[in-house]
Amino acid sequence: MNKSSTPLSKGVKLRNAKLKEQLQNLLQLNVEQVVLDGVNEYLTYGTRKLLELLMDAEAEQRCGKRYSRNGQRQAVRWGTEQGTAIVDGAKRSIERPRIRAVRNLNDDGSEIQLETYKAMNRAELMDGPLTAAILAGVSARQYERIISQGLEAKGVSKSAVSRKAIAATKPMVDQFLKKRLDDLDLSVLLFDGIHIGKKQMIVCIGVDMNGHKHVLGLRVGATENEIVCRDLIRDLIDRGVSCEQHYLFVIDGSKALAGAIRAAFGQDVAIQRCQEHKIRDVQGYVPVKLRREIREKLQAAYNQKTEKEAMNCLQKVRTQLQMVSENAANALTEGLYETLTVHRLKVTGLLRKSLRTTNIMESAFSSVRRYMGRVTRFRDESQMELWMIRSILEAERHFRPVQGCRQLKKLRESLLNYKR
Repeated sequence: MNKSSTPLSKGVKLRNAKLKEQLQNLLQLNVEQVVLDGVNEYLTYGTRKLLELLMDAEAEQRCGKRYSRNGQRQAVRWGTEQGTAIVDGAKRSIERPRIRAVRNLNDDGSEIQLETYKAMNRAELMDGPLTAAILAGVSARQYERIISQGLEAKGVSKSAVSRKAIAATKPMVDQFLKKRLDDLDLSVLLFDGIHIGKKQMIVCIGVDMNGHKHVLGLRVGATENEIVCRDLIRDLIDRGVSCEQHYLFVIDGSKALAGAIRAAFGQDVAIQRCQEHKIRDVQGYVPVKLRREIREKLQAAYNQKTEKEAMNCLQKVRTQLQMVSENAANALTEGLYETLTVHRLKVTGLLRKSLRTTNIMESAFSSVRRYMGRVTRFRDESQMELWMIRSILEAERHFRPVQGCRQLKKLRESLLNYKR
């Protein structure tokens, strides 16, 4: 006997056929009307009917079949009323049955909530699609336009969406701000700032010994000043970043940030100033026609294998700049020693390429700008911080390991003997 002809399979097929017939009768299917109106109308209508059937099934389980006598039942039907169910990230109107407990000496017959109705209105049913849409760049004003049409949607006004988006991500933000960092075996700490509105957001990303990147913390300030940088570093230390560990600090060239790092971790810490920022600073002082030539010469100097070779090439470029612009020469000289820290630590190959600039931070910030591109107004700094944390944590989900991460062990050994 074939498997498809067993009594069990025949019973399943028979039940499925009856169920299909019942659904067709319920939906009153008219093929011509479906083609004329479109499938979406029937899909949304069918969704509502299915949800109402689920609630009717629970009501029947609790109260028994309609008009039947059952002395053992614990609840009775009490009519119907308009309710809501979350479908496709929006609240839809449905008709829900009401049931009450049977009156007795100990109970006055209070209303009983249907478990299926509770399940249809769980917050996560809206929070998931809503948060995904906002992070994908949909503004609160436009959210209503992307949800499914057909049934009346509620709770999708721009103010309601904004409130729900904030409430949905608040637990995530609180968890991030309190996250302990003791378990992370960090070797590199990168700091950089991003302008959000009229504020400056300072962010720290850490690289562990396996090359994985982690967002460690951030602070909002008017500018990238030493107080904001110091508070960020103090927060990292309070949450588990060790002051005794040896790290390579990669920064954009901020003197305030460098000062805060040395105040917390010691004067002999290894600080790598971003070479790309240095090149841009120099280019800003030279005529437009010479900018490409100066960039190529500076890049060639930074590509030298050893610190001595790189410094010799940079001094030659400085001599040339003195004949063009004294300010350009001074811009190159300022902090030049710290732009060669990766050379001094004998970092080579892909790892040097990864750590000689703050491109890791810039990549994260580009994702943040994409996620926050539709947000133009913030009520206060706490709301700005919430949006920033949510965006950068979303970016963190897509981080890739640092290129050349196999050399991180060698980097740590070099850091142990590093002296300025």
